[in-house]
Formats: sequence, structure tokens, C-alpha cells
Amino acid sequence: MKRAFIVVVSIAIVHVAMRSSAPWLFAATPAAAAISPDSPTITWTGRAWTAPNPISCFRVSGIDPTCDRFALTITPPQKDFAVTIRVTAANATDAAPPTDDIDLFVRDPSGNTIATSGTAGGIEELVLNNPPAGTYTVVVQPFLVVPGGTYTGFAAIGDPPRDRRSNSYNGVPYTANFVGVPSSTPTTSAPLVADLKVSFNDVGRQAAEPTIGVNRNNNAFFAASTFDFPSSTFPARLARTLVMRSTDKGATWQAVSPSLTAGLADEEERASFPPSSLDPYVYVDPIGLNPSSRAGRLFSVDLDAVCGANAVFSDNEGASWTGVPLFACNEPVNDHQTLVTAPPPAGFATAGYPSMLYFCYNQVGDSTCSRSVNGGLSFAPTTPAFTGGDPSAGSVCGALTGHLAADSKGRIFLPKGHCGLPWVAVSSDTGNSWTRVKITNNTPMADHEVTLAVDTADNVYAVWQDGTFRLPFLSVSKDHGATWSTPLMMAPPGVHEVNFPTIAAGDPGRIVVLFPGSESQDFSDATRPWNIYVVTSVNALDANATFTWTVANDRSDPVHRGDCGPGRCDAQDGGSMFDFLHIQVSPADGAFWGTASDTCVPDPDPTKNCVTNPLAQKLRPGQGVAIRQVKGAALFMNR
Repeated sequence: MKRAFIVVVSIAIVHVAMRSSAPWLFAATPAAAAISPDSPTITWTGRAWTAPNPISCFRVSGIDPTCDRFALTITPPQKDFAVTIRVTAANATDAAPPTDDIDLFVRDPSGNTIATSGTAGGIEELVLNNPPAGTYTVVVQPFLVVPGGTYTGFAAIGDPPRDRRSNSYNGVPYTANFVGVPSSTPTTSAPLVADLKVSFNDVGRQAAEPTIGVNRNNNAFFAASTFDFPSSTFPARLARTLVMRSTDKGATWQAVSPSLTAGLADEEERASFPPSSLDPYVYVDPIGLNPSSRAGRLFSVDLDAVCGANAVFSDNEGASWTGVPLFACNEPVNDHQTLVTAPPPAGFATAGYPSMLYFCYNQVGDSTCSRSVNGGLSFAPTTPAFTGGDPSAGSVCGALTGHLAADSKGRIFLPKGHCGLPWVAVSSDTGNSWTRVKITNNTPMADHEVTLAVDTADNVYAVWQDGTFRLPFLSVSKDHGATWSTPLMMAPPGVHEVNFPTIAAGDPGRIVVLFPGSESQDFSDATRPWNIYVVTSVNALDANATFTWTVANDRSDPVHRGDCGPGRCDAQDGGSMFDFLHIQVSPADGAFWGTASDTCVPDPDPTKNCVTNPLAQKLRPGQGVAIRQVKGAALFMNR
């Protein structure tokens, strides 16, 4: 973008702002400085840390005193440019451990967080492309530090990077009369925050259909379910779920399921509860029983062969659990469960728990739901969200659905591939009645998996994979699901097939989508590699939204080979991720967390090494992997 004029912002503004604020807010030395074409670089020294803070820099009246801040005034040149901001822990460059783990946030002149960098280390860097003139706040968070340590800061204005592969693009509106195969177009200029990087960490256990949740303590929980029931008799080798917990940005994981007496299933003296699973699901209600606690309530729900589910929940991050056998057992026969909490709608009340809890599942004939007013201790049935036989939709549509979502007013949304098209059922009265809405006629589907997310302004986003091109599509509703925008094909350039895209949202227009995808055009190739793609947008409400993408795994080490859908991601040799993946946004710092099931893993035996031997047998299910945002645009602007 060419600059026709220069806007000069006086650093005196910064001094005025500092005099009106508490003295500890800007503890860096100096507390403020400016960069411009005439003075392109500056450095500063950060405050001495008083304590670690792994949660957020917005905890006390919007500001946390453990964090540090530096006011950076930017005067742009009359040409394209980039601003690089880097912070380095004082002990990050020596050879002796430990190294402080600090995180970096940049807020725009209006105080909105626009970019984040949160690796598991002591050096963080962000690049802003053509930022407007103004005074920005550099926020440094002492995620895990030794008190008394400090850091140094650096900022520079210069030419934009020339050697980076473009990772931003625009999608394609897919109208009813569209002709040909839709293909995304790279953007002509980089967005303000073009960097997008994630971590990709093994959770230490295989995982089918892994779900994830994050609480306000910034701790993550991962449902890892595989076929290792610890008995030599019935039900030998059924699936069994372990809830895994990470307190260090996903770097390490520990099992916190109840009654676990040893690390390996075959070594257990008694089985964990639930003993086996027909389908796993983990969900974190960030409010929980006690809204003043940051732990929330952690649910682990495993379908039961007879009725409902065997469920456990914890109000202390897995230190202790409450078991609820036959959870939501109102009617027998169930499959493919989903769970969500929501505020009680106007005119409805809860009993002993702040939020309504909803549990929906496939009952073969209908998509059935139950609700709980007491945090999951007991349930009452609602009316079906969808009926399996639906003449208005065309015929017998089945009852498999995507996952529940809810908005701030207590509306609940259940999406579904319904008779070959994406639909959503909406209830504003706790499931007593439902309005069923077809999202579009434009994209026939070959699967049931439509996924929803709701932003902080109650806009609703839907993503799904079509059945013709096998590509991901996005549609938006700004009126609580009543009407939907023209679908936008939003695969990155060069991606030719995807499966079960999943979505999460933050502030208005700010979304993240995750899916397995392949760049091969030979759908019959049993060795073609699949990667995990992560796509973000900060203007998804716009008709011509811009997307930024990255590959989560190492491209030389694919997560799957061969077939992957439509439907279940099964390879020709049976290696499988099963039915879906999952993504959520941390309510603490706004970083997104996703899941993967890696069926193609290395092995010391070359004949079994899927990475180097494309014909090697793949895992069923794949190895559980947690994905976390470490760099990129912020999804929440006040975190």
C-alpha cells in the first residue's frame, strides 16, 4: 500500500497517557519511544518480574500488574513497510536452564489486541505489515518466569519481507449459477498480521475423534480414546477414554481420568471410570459451578451401550471427579453425542448451577436432545431437533449431526447435513421447540458433519465439506440463524480435498477453521499425503473476507495417506481418524487449540514407517495431537 502522506503523532501524547495511568502500567525503561523512517530502531529494558502469570494480562480491571507494557509510536514511511517487534528474556540467550517463558501481545491505538506471539520459550517476535500511524502498546506477559528476571525489547521499521511465501488469500462466493471448480485467489498485499504459526504436540496416546476444552486458568483437556480396554475378557479391546491435561501450552500431557492406577492400560489394577466408550467427548464449561473460580467444570462423556452415557465431571481440573452413570438416559439407543452449556433464556431458570446444559445425540430415527438445569446430575428430554423422516427436506434424512453451539442469550444451535444439504436447528426456549433452517441449496453434501461457532456479538458461522468438490465452505448468519450468506469456498490455494472442517470464533469476524486436507488431485492414490490445515480470518463478516493459513504438521511428515472421506477418514488399509476433529479458543489468552489424529507415524522398522514408506500400515485410530496457536492475529481483542 502506497502512503501519500506522513502522519506524525507526538510522543507528548504518550506522556499525557502515562501521567493519567498508574505508574506500574508502563514499567519498561524507557516507558515509551517512537520509530520512523528517520529513526528506524529503538530498544528498551523491561521490568523485573514479580511472579509468573500463565493466564492473561487483563485480569484486574482490564489490566494485570504482573505484565509489562511499552508505548510504541509509529510514523509510517511513504511506501510499503513492516514493523518488527521482538522481546527476549534475559536468560534466553545463555546456555544454562531454565529459560523464562514470556509472551508478546500488541495492541492498536484503540487498545485492541491485534497480534500475539506465545511460543514455549523466551524469544517472541511479531511483524506488522503497513500499520497505521499511532501509538501502539507492546504487552509482555511473564507466562512462566523466575521472579527477578527481566527482558529486553526491540522494534524496527523497514522494508516488508520479500522471501516469505504468501499465505493470505480470498475465498470464492459459490452462487447458485457458479460454473466450474471454485479456487481461492492469493491476496495482492499482506494483511496487517500475516504470520500464523502453531505448535503440534503428541499427547502420548492414540485418539479417535478427539475433542478439546480450555478453562480460564489456560489449562487444556484432551479426550484420548483408543481400543485398549484393560481386560482379557468381555468387553476386551473396546475403546477407553483417558482425559489428558496440559498446563504448559500443550508441551506435555498427563492423564487425569478418575481411578487411574497406572500409566498403561494393561497395567491397571482396576479400570478407569467410565470403563469403556462407544464415543468419547470432553467439554469444558468455563463458568462452571462457581463463576469466581477459573477452573470451570470439566465433563468427560462416553456413550453407554444401553442408554445415555457414562459421564464424569470435575470442578477442580481432574483432581477429583463426580460420576454420573447413565447420564441423560431418557431413551435407549444413541450415538455421536454433543454437549454445550448456555445461559438460561429469559423466562427459564436453573437449579444450583449457573448454566443450562444440553446433550444431543443420534437416535437413528431422530436427532434427540436432553437438558439439565443442575449441571448434569439429572436430565429432562426436549423435543427432537431433527426428525429422521422429514418430508420438507426430501425424504428419510437420518439423525447424525454436528456439534451444538450456543449464544449469549441462551439460544442453542444444532447443525446437520440433512438430506444432502447443510441445515441448522435453532431453539430459543431450551429445546421445547425448534426452528429448522436450510443454510443453502448451492452445495450438496455427502456427509452429516456441519460445524458451528458463535462470536461475542452472537453472529453464527457454519462450515462444511461439500459432496461435489470435497472442499470447505463457510456461511454466516447475522440474525441468529434465520438467514445465511452465500457460501464462500475457503480452501487455501492448491488444496484439492478436505474432510470435516471445524470452526471456532472470538470477537466479530474473527474465526479459525481446522481440517485435514490434501494437495493431491489423484483421489485414487492410496499413498497421497494429507496435512492439517489451519485457517484464520479477522474479517469473516465481510463479503470478500481475507484468510491466512498454515500447515500444522511438518509437510515431510503427513498425518494421513490415501482416502479420507467423504464421511469417516478411513484409508484403504483401515487407518483412521474416525469421524471428526475439534477446535476451541482459550477464554484466558485467546489462543486457539485444535486436535488431530495422526495415522501416519514414523517407526524404527522401515516397513512400518508410514512417513518414509507410503505403503506402510497406518494407525487406527491415529496418534492424538494437540495444536495450539503460537503466533498470529488475535481472535479476542481484549485478551
